[in-house]
Amino acid sequence: MIPRFQVTIEWFDAFAAGIYLLFGLIHLDLWLKRRDRASHFWLAGASVGALLVDLTGMRLRGVDPGVLGALPTLNLLGVAIVTASLFELVLSLGDQRSGRLTRAVYLALFVVALLVGFGGLSQLMAFFMLTCAVLLLSAMVHAARSGRAGDRESRAIAAGLVVLIVCLVMDILMLTHVIPSLPGIPIVGFTTLFLVSARALNSRYEREHRELVALRNDLEQRVSDRTRELEDANQRLAEASRTDSLTGLPNRRGFLDMGNIELQRSADCSVVMVDLDHFKEINDRHGHAGGDVLLQAAASCLRTVLRAEDLVARWGGEEFILLMPNTNTGAAVTMAEKARAALAASAFERNGTIETITASFGIAQHRQDRSLEATIAAADDALYRAKEGGRNRVEA
Repeated sequence: MIPRFQVTIEWFDAFAAGIYLLFGLIHLDLWLKRRDRASHFWLAGASVGALLVDLTGMRLRGVDPGVLGALPTLNLLGVAIVTASLFELVLSLGDQRSGRLTRAVYLALFVVALLVGFGGLSQLMAFFMLTCAVLLLSAMVHAARSGRAGDRESRAIAAGLVVLIVCLVMDILMLTHVIPSLPGIPIVGFTTLFLVSARALNSRYEREHRELVALRNDLEQRVSDRTRELEDANQRLAEASRTDSLTGLPNRRGFLDMGNIELQRSADCSVVMVDLDHFKEINDRHGHAGGDVLLQAAASCLRTVLRAEDLVARWGGEEFILLMPNTNTGAAVTMAEKARAALAASAFERNGTIETITASFGIAQHRQDRSLEATIAAADDALYRAKEGGRNRVEA
């Protein structure tokens, strides 16, 4: 009959083997799906190493010391794999990689494991165990430092390493009969560390995902804001390209764009060409600054006298153009006469001289069988007749 104590040990070993195998498969699968996450690879490696130690340990308890075979070597190789993987796990959390010296230490561990197992050089066992202990302690210290720097995941793994190291020390004390024997202590340490590490990795990637989502949302918002700014800038540029900078009225392009739209909405429209009389003489007497003042005064007068729905634009030079929607020729003549009289009654002072403004008007009724450009040409012909007829008059 098997003693109850032996059965308890076997149940612990079986439970540990299942845990290690499960952790190893899960994290190996996670690493295969995301090769950039090395932490999963190293946690899978540590699980495989612990599984190897557990299985060989189970066999070593029931094998005659004279026929151990490769079991001690496999057991030591499992210890070396666990130690190296845990150290690399801590480094990977800080986006660091081991240097040449560390990799040389790993190689030395594997070589010593082979020498002790196959070569019978048991005197190297102390070096092997001491090196593993130093690596585990270094991993714990490194994780603790990262934790103090604000890395919560490293802090959690540091705590897990503390539990593991305490359990391993207790196991050594039990083997040397310093303290009473308690089965499964190393399993508790490894299981605790693996659970804590898995939770830490999950927390790390969840946090990185949230940060990535926040960064993406911020980037999308910045792009949206920048796009809106560019749209506003383009809108302002488009408006500027259709606006006369001196008078603030639409320019030729703006008039044609808005005029064609208005013609689609209004049944009757009249186009009026306006030319300021003797503008060159005033410009010669007072310079371009004086001419600019005259143009601004004329634009303000036309905009004030005409209706809100009438379109007033600067056609070029000293010429203005008007579009009067829902207006036949007679009504257009009436409003043009009103505008002409208002201009003639206005005046502006320049260099101590009072200058008056008069203008000639040419009117054409738009027809559906011709384009806006053709109607403008007709209004321009009427303007030419007004100027030939003595200026400061309206011709339709």
